[in-house]
Amino acid sequence: MVYPSKTRVAIVVSHLTIGGAEQLLLEVLRHINRQQFALHIMFLRDPGILGKEIIQLGFPASTGIIRSKFDILGVFKLAKLLKGSQTDVVFLINHLNALFFGVLAAKFAGVQRCINWENETFKRYPFHPLTMLGRRILHLGIDYVVAAAKGHGDYIAAEERIPRRKIRVIYNGVDSRRFQSNLSPQEARLRLGIPPGSPVVSIIAALRPDKAHHVFLQAARKILTVIPETHFLIIGDGPQRRFLENLSAELKLDERVHFLGFQRQLGDILAAVDVNCLSSYPHQETLSVAAIEAMSAGVPIVCTDVGFMKEIVTPNETGFLVPVDDPTALAEKLILVLEQPELQKNLGRKARRMVLESFGVEQMTRGFEDLMISHAAVKA
Repeated sequence: MVYPSKTRVAIVVSHLTIGGAEQLLLEVLRHINRQQFALHIMFLRDPGILGKEIIQLGFPASTGIIRSKFDILGVFKLAKLLKGSQTDVVFLINHLNALFFGVLAAKFAGVQRCINWENETFKRYPFHPLTMLGRRILHLGIDYVVAAAKGHGDYIAAEERIPRRKIRVIYNGVDSRRFQSNLSPQEARLRLGIPPGSPVVSIIAALRPDKAHHVFLQAARKILTVIPETHFLIIGDGPQRRFLENLSAELKLDERVHFLGFQRQLGDILAAVDVNCLSSYPHQETLSVAAIEAMSAGVPIVCTDVGFMKEIVTPNETGFLVPVDDPTALAEKLILVLEQPELQKNLGRKARRMVLESFGVEQMTRGFEDLMISHAAVKA
């Protein structure tokens, strides 16, 4: 099909800090077909760390559109930008203020299509019932809601009462090339100051309460009673870092736990890892991007049965699921993988193959392009 002109898309976001959904947006924008889409990034607030990376991709950008979360005049300012850009499609990232300002501004500007990309589950808002009512009303102005997994689509339909005809499932995807390394496991461990023969377990997540790193550390203590030479990598940063460092000291894990902070280049680190872990509570987890990233590098996963992780973690195939808030069960499965090199190898190989086949950034980006381009087809 030949399109007479590019589809003009406004990406409306709030503020992009470090997080899975924000990283996914960055990857979509890196891979989108610029011959077919003209994008304008509209930041309601300041861009944030990942927002600055997005601006460096060279797309037109507007920042600081609203002065506060109650800045009603911001609706009209955004509408003016949308109209001035002759926007065909408004694409919202599911921050609450992006939904509020984006939907209203799109209506005032006469934009023909509005898409909302949701990446949260079981989140509790202040004044939750009232907030959810507001979300349902705003979604009347949304043409499509994108869910991150099949189960997530079911959750959105039930919790937000969005008609299923509006819901499209586009799985989170990663660029597997970013997580490969030329280092051997031994070389990668030496770079991290870890003896080359030591088993290594990682967790990649923001240091927030909902990620339950304390459960990971409690499991680490149990693992060391069985495999005392194991080392543990905590990759990420956040408000709980000091608490977790103190807990690590209390559990006498200082010589075995390595706090690596936030890392943009994970390939050489994952080359050192035998098994990755996710210890989250079911407060916000949907489909962990960090888990998919590690799996793309051939690292199997042991994770809590939260969100819709069961759609990518098949027991004895790509990893193992364990109950929430159970360090004993977590430790047992991690020990199982560490003590059986052949099992570890098979799990990792199948995990990587699954990501390459179904969870690549190309599949994700094409899914969004198809949603946006259907408007262009109608217009043509």
